[in-house]
Amino acid sequence: MKLLTLLSRPELPLVSRSHRKVLIACLTTVLLAGTLRADTFVSDLPSLGQKDIRTQTEEAISGLRYLRFLNRESIATQDPALTYYLQQSTAPLLPFFATEQRPSELMIFGVNNRNFNAFALPGGLIGVHTGMMDQMTETAELQAIIAHELGHLALGHHARLAGARRDAMGMVIASFLLIPLAAQVDASLAAGVFYGAQGLAMQQQLAFSRSMEEEADRAAVNAMRSSGLPLQGIIDAYESMARYQRSQVGTVNSTYPGTHPDVVSRLADLRNRIAEINAPAPQADLSIPLCWVQTDFSLTVRSTTNACTQYKTRTELERQDQQRFWLDMLANHPANPYLIYRANEWLRRHAAADVDQLLRQRLMEQSRLLTDSWLVALSVLSSELYDHPADRERWIRSLYHSAPPNDLAAWAVLSQEFNLADRRALAFRAEAQSSWIKGEVAMAVRQLQRAIELTEIASERSAWQPILRRWEALLPG
Repeated sequence: MKLLTLLSRPELPLVSRSHRKVLIACLTTVLLAGTLRADTFVSDLPSLGQKDIRTQTEEAISGLRYLRFLNRESIATQDPALTYYLQQSTAPLLPFFATEQRPSELMIFGVNNRNFNAFALPGGLIGVHTGMMDQMTETAELQAIIAHELGHLALGHHARLAGARRDAMGMVIASFLLIPLAAQVDASLAAGVFYGAQGLAMQQQLAFSRSMEEEADRAAVNAMRSSGLPLQGIIDAYESMARYQRSQVGTVNSTYPGTHPDVVSRLADLRNRIAEINAPAPQADLSIPLCWVQTDFSLTVRSTTNACTQYKTRTELERQDQQRFWLDMLANHPANPYLIYRANEWLRRHAAADVDQLLRQRLMEQSRLLTDSWLVALSVLSSELYDHPADRERWIRSLYHSAPPNDLAAWAVLSQEFNLADRRALAFRAEAQSSWIKGEVAMAVRQLQRAIELTEIASERSAWQPILRRWEALLPG
């Protein structure tokens, strides 16, 4: 701090006024990096999808601290109409990213900055630069970028980055907080100092950052598709970003591409993904030949159709040939719930090497076509065939609402999922059904009574009480 004071003295020799400002800003970055790490990061972050209120609160504080700086320095826009526009643009995307966090906790705001950028911060904060909107043509482009930032939040990238790159991330968060300070020194230096400060840390973690950016890209594609928004908006947005980067080469902002590496290759990947999505989807084949069931239960197979003959051969194949068998069956009978479950069952028992990743990917693709099938939901949850927690939550809902009342595997998985999410009322409900299936009626009654006591949702209580009365009638005397 003494050095900062010294640099601020007007009589300091041999240092021009402009250089003095840059030195102050850079030194402030170092000081912030040293002082913020203690309260910005936690060493015991929960695993992705695990609910921990304390850690969520600490994350939120670090994000709100930055927003406080932006508000105090009038960097964040205070235009109600713009805020409303950003909220309305974001609203269609929220159902896809719905997790334990409530949508109302998301805060999206404009940032008075001429650079092409948007950012996500811990605690559910998303900032959108006015400079980015200046480069766009349609709202769908903005929604694509917002979907990308929502992907960062839903995928828990801040927690992962804090654990994997704590030292580097300390410098990045410090540079976030430095923007308003640099603007206070000299508004023209704000953007340059921000991206320059990020540079040192980002150079240490480009590979990890690229992985996270690609994950968020995929989440954005899925979110736009799920929300019924035009996928062309993603392509247009990234083309705008690429044009902006080309225009900044050799300027004070030319370090910007380092924060979002290799936009051109990411754009090519997105084009390929969207082309695959836009291709005619295979029609689901829901038919289940009796011979498949006969084969699985070692019964006599009498049919000689190709489907039966092919399926019967799987019992005679070596392990390395089994994967090809399942890939062929899924290609010949796409999106068949029975095949998806059996193939996934085989994969859980035998998969150990990278060669099985192709089968896993095929199962994920076909499962997405059958989100209303409880058997597919059970298959997905049993093997974690989903990209992020939002997918997981949808599969849990699908299984819970359609699981057969006498299927022990389905209710056991639901019990496990609800316990992991600390959803106690639903966990007791699932455990009660499992106990009932196992013939433990007295235990089932006690567990269902506990579920009714814990739930705060009237519709759940009214649905469970008739079941409780039926079970109580089975108790002796």
